[in-house]
Amino acid sequence: MPKRLRLHLLLCILTLVTLVASPLRAQNYDSLMRAHGLVDVQVAAPRIQVQLKYATKDNFTGANMYGSLRKAYLHPNLAKALARAQGLLEKEHPGYRFLVYDAARPLSAQRRMYEQVAGTSKRIYVAHPRRGGRHNYGVAVDLTIIDEKGKPLDMGSPFDHFGDRAHLGNERALVRSGLYAPEVPQNRALLKRILGQVGLRPYKKEWWHYQERMPMPEVRRRYRLLDF
Repeated sequence: MPKRLRLHLLLCILTLVTLVASPLRAQNYDSLMRAHGLVDVQVAAPRIQVQLKYATKDNFTGANMYGSLRKAYLHPNLAKALARAQGLLEKEHPGYRFLVYDAARPLSAQRRMYEQVAGTSKRIYVAHPRRGGRHNYGVAVDLTIIDEKGKPLDMGSPFDHFGDRAHLGNERALVRSGLYAPEVPQNRALLKRILGQVGLRPYKKEWWHYQERMPMPEVRRRYRLLDF
């Protein structure tokens, strides 16, 4: 076989492997999550709702990062904490539920997300994939609260809004300026208070992001990086 033809065939094979491997890897995310010791949030807490934004185009990248993945996976400790929080939320507000937008995130998706913000002012919102962030260890969750009709409470900005309206701590001033509806501060306070009762704290630049109260170096020591 001529050398040029062999090279052409090799390039065709590599292209085919790449096209096939990508959806297969996405379809295999469920088994990879479980193999890394993570659990389905809705198994731990069936009342919690899930709508993975990165499995749709409704996110800052405008692309589906997760392929066919539809379940939210977390480290068992965090899943149990969310289950307790759901009980506290419904005890205080019958019919209210958490809606999870993102949970454990493969490092491959983190790399693609970071490429979107590298070299821009938006990079502060996406952990560098070199060592991974808390989502890449299954110990962070992005979520909101929905009411008894399934409508998300007004939190002042959409999920994945990269800007001041997503930041915590200046709610009253933004209500006075007209940028927030009057109920935004109390809605955010409810989310923070309920999750705080089970040991979770927010990331101050994203009202939706909650995590365990643990320094990142300890996270890296104790938990397994989702390097797939």
